[in-house]
Amino acid sequence: MKTLEVEFNSGSLVLQGVLYLPDREPAPGILVCHAMHAEGFRWLPLYRSFAEKASERGFACLLFDFRGCGKSEGQFDYGWGEQEDARAAFEFLLERREVDPDEAFVVGRSLGGTISLYALARDHKVKGFALWATTPDHHRNIRNFIVKRQGALRYALFLVLSYIDSLHDLGKATRIQLFGLTLRLRDLRRKMMKLHAAQLLSKIEHAPVLLLIGDKDEYVTLEETQEFENGTGGKVRSITLAGTGHTFKGAESLAIAATLEWFDELLNER
Repeated sequence: MKTLEVEFNSGSLVLQGVLYLPDREPAPGILVCHAMHAEGFRWLPLYRSFAEKASERGFACLLFDFRGCGKSEGQFDYGWGEQEDARAAFEFLLERREVDPDEAFVVGRSLGGTISLYALARDHKVKGFALWATTPDHHRNIRNFIVKRQGALRYALFLVLSYIDSLHDLGKATRIQLFGLTLRLRDLRRKMMKLHAAQLLSKIEHAPVLLLIGDKDEYVTLEETQEFENGTGGKVRSITLAGTGHTFKGAESLAIAATLEWFDELLNER
C-alpha cells in the first residue's frame, strides 16, 4: 500500500485529498464522501481506517475534502455545490491509471451520503453505493433535530427567522455553529432542507445500495432509514450496528468489514 497527496479541480476550486493505492494495478476504486465538518475527512479517523483496510484488500481509495472543508478551497454550500465536487472527485479517481474505471464504488457518510446520491445516482460507472448514517430527508431530519432538543416553538422560531434572514441579513447573532462550520438560517432552510435522498435512491436501477446505521444514532433514527427501503425493488441491503451512534464509535471495524465485504460481493457477481 502507498498513499499520495493529490489535488484536482472542481470548477474553479482546487480540492485536496489523499489517494490510497494497493500493490495491484489496475484496482477497483472507491470514492469516499465525508460528512459535514469543517475539517473534512481529516476529522474522523474512521475514514483513514477504511481507506487503509480497503487498499489492503486490493481497492484504490480516494479521500478528499469538500469545498470549504479541510484543505480545500471555497465555501461550504449546504450539500449543493458539493455535488460538483463529488462528480469531479469521481472522475479524477477513474482517470488514474492505477484504477479500473469499470469497477468503481462510492461510500458516503451522513450529508456525504446524500451528496453522493445527488451527484452520482444516475452515473452507470458506479457499481455500488454504501451509505453510512445517512438521512433520507433533510427537511424532516432538521425539523426533528430542533424539536427533539429545543421544542416545537423553537422550530417555529427558526422558520420565522430563516424567512426574515432571506430578506435581510440578520448577522452573527443568528448564525449557528455546527461541526466547526458557521451556518446561516436562510441557507439551512433554502438549501439543506431541500435535500431528499430517498427520492433519488428509489430511481437507481443499476447500482445496489448498502445502508449502515447505528442503533444509537444521535442524528438519524432507525425509522428514518426505513424510508430508503421503500420502492427500491430489493436493491437495498440494510445493516444495523448495535451499541453505536452516528460516527460508529466502537463499531468501526464492523462497519469497515461490512462495507468491503459488500463491495467484494458485488465484484464477484460481475
